[in-house]
Formats: sequence, structure tokens, C-alpha cells
Amino acid sequence: MASQMGLRLVFENSKSLVNQLGYDTSHAVATQSYLRSEVLMTTSSASYHIPVLVNDTQNGNPTVREKRLNLQDLFVVSELSVFLVNGASTNGAAPFYEYPDPTVFTTGAAQLMNVYNGNMSIIANNQQILPAWDIARHYFVPQTQKGVGVTAQTVFPINQVDMSEDTCYAVEPNIVLNGAANYQINLNLPAAPSTVDSNCYVAFLWRGVLLQNCTTVK
Repeated sequence: MASQMGLRLVFENSKSLVNQLGYDTSHAVATQSYLRSEVLMTTSSASYHIPVLVNDTQNGNPTVREKRLNLQDLFVVSELSVFLVNGASTNGAAPFYEYPDPTVFTTGAAQLMNVYNGNMSIIANNQQILPAWDIARHYFVPQTQKGVGVTAQTVFPINQVDMSEDTCYAVEPNIVLNGAANYQINLNLPAAPSTVDSNCYVAFLWRGVLLQNCTTVK
């Protein structure tokens, strides 16, 4: 569970790290924040581009659930969560799942394990800063699961999940995302899924400290 002391340390480390990279934080507005990136699963690819910047159109238009980084800002990632989303790109109420729930992903639940057997890599300005982040660390099957009946099959609970902890993993050393940089962030699967449910997305929730108006872009 996040503590006030831990969050203060992340905040102070963020400013120090950004200063070491040569950016002036003396007038920057630094706050807790998050970014959210989503990629639509298909049966035709084992590699997916993960967008983080507001001007990234490689995957087309962002979903209404995404939150991208402005070109003027820096974002210091302290925690990452990866989960599945079931819903159209325009559905702001689309539910999310911390594992391939077979009662939801009725067509491709088994094939979604390709995601959890895969990894994420990050290249910034042609320099690889993260070779392989295994997605398996975000796999979480809750003790209470949707569709499992209790009390003579008359009560059906929902999935037990705490999104302040479950599926989340600390990023240390912290990663600095620069709105003025060029990123190639990829989700790399061992194989393309042979079957996929419609409107099945993989979401990346980046948590950390946002520093506004720090980059060379004005």
C-alpha cells in the first residue's frame, strides 16, 4: 500500500532525477498524476506499439479512456499497472480485468496468456532504456471471481480487485518520459493470438509525478 513517506520520496527523487538530466524544475508544477495507454489486440500481430504522447497517431485515434503526455511536460514513472479492458474505444465505462477472465473474454481468454508471457521494451531517441519488462508481474487472479456462484448458486460476486495494489508494480529505477522525445514503446508477445474477442484492449497505467512546462517545447 502506498504510504505518505513513500510518495514523498518519489516526489523528491523525481525532481532530483529531472535536474540531473539537465532540466530546470525551479518553476515547474510537480504533482502526482498518471498516464494511460491502450492497444487493441488483433490476431495479425505479435508486436504492438504503445502510445504515450498526445501527438502519437501510429495506432489511430486514442480511446476516450487514454491519457497522454503533453509535449511540454515530463513524467517520472514510479509505478506501472497492466490490465485488460473490454469495451469499444468510445466507451468510457468499459470494465477492466486483471486477468483473462473466461466469463468475459469468451472467445480468446486462453490466447490472452500471450500477453502475460510477453514483455515491454522502451526506446527513447534511438536509445534503448528498457530492454524487457515482463508482463507476468502484472498477472493477478483474485480470490473472489466473477461468475462463480455461492449459496446454492444464487449469489454471484464480482472480481475482487484493489487497483491501488493489484496488478501494480514499482518502477525502480524510475523512468522519465519526456514529451519532447521520440518513443518506440512496444508490447512484444511470443506469438500472435489465434483468437481475440472484439474490443479487447491491453491498458498500461503509468503512475508517478508530472512536471509541467519543463521541456524544450513551448
